[in-house]
Order: sequence, then structure tokens, then C-alpha cells
Amino acid sequence: MKTVNIAELKARLSAHIQLVRDGEEVLVCDRNKPVARIIPCRFDEHSEQEQRLVANGVLKLPLSRRPASTSWPEPPGSVSDEVVKQIWREEREGR
Repeated sequence: MKTVNIAELKARLSAHIQLVRDGEEVLVCDRNKPVARIIPCRFDEHSEQEQRLVANGVLKLPLSRRPASTSWPEPPGSVSDEVVKQIWREEREGR
């Protein structure tokens, strides 16, 4: 990881961006105190729509992927398909 103060970053921004394009992280400091980090974007596994949303500032990608073995929790108060069908039938009959 390359460390750079703001003044040097401003003076040689293109060179530092090229480092990031090449896969290196750049730690930005203000008077030798870290304030930000510039990291490479990894869009290989994302759709064009997701890439467009990220570019427009609408979507922020997660920092890490969720393990495939992890399942989503069941939402509280979920209703089974059979109950929904029964309610739908009762509502239709009441018309």
C-alpha cells in the first residue's frame, strides 16, 4: 500500500490513479494522519446495470461477499402460500 499526503496526491493525481488501476491501494494522509483510502474497483462479477448504478452514486457495493452457505433469514410474520390462497378465495367469494 502506497502512502501519500494530500499535497503530493494533488500534484501527481494521475500517477496515483494509475497505481490504483494496477491494483494497488493508496492511503491518503493529511499531515501524516490517515484520512482516506483509494482502492481499486472490482466490477468483474457485477452486471452492467449494477456498474451504472454505482457510477451514478445510486448503489454502493458490499465490501465483502456473503458466503454461499449462509441463507437469508425467514422474515417475521411470513404467511404460507396455502393461507394466502385461502384468504384470496374467501375474499373472492364475498363479492
